[in-house]
Amino acid sequence: MILQKFKVSGHSMEPYLFPGNHVLVLSFLKIKKGDVVVFKHNSKSVIKRIVRIDENEFFVEGDNKQDSLAIGKVSKHDIIGKVVFKF
Repeated sequence: MILQKFKVSGHSMEPYLFPGNHVLVLSFLKIKKGDVVVFKHNSKSVIKRIVRIDENEFFVEGDNKQDSLAIGKVSKHDIIGKVVFKF
């Protein structure tokens, strides 16, 4: 699927995204540092910001450093897509 809708459930991306917000995610876009992406992690969909890119690995963090899981690196293959709209 190229365009998908996700609902935000945690506080890790505050103040950019809050619980209950929705985002539209577009697949097949070039991802760069600073982009917010949705990816699969332990069978869950997770939203984080790209803080560094090395080859096909992306290093992610939440904007809310006090409430963000330490995930670290994510494979390019686990990324569902880039957040293109929030509401």
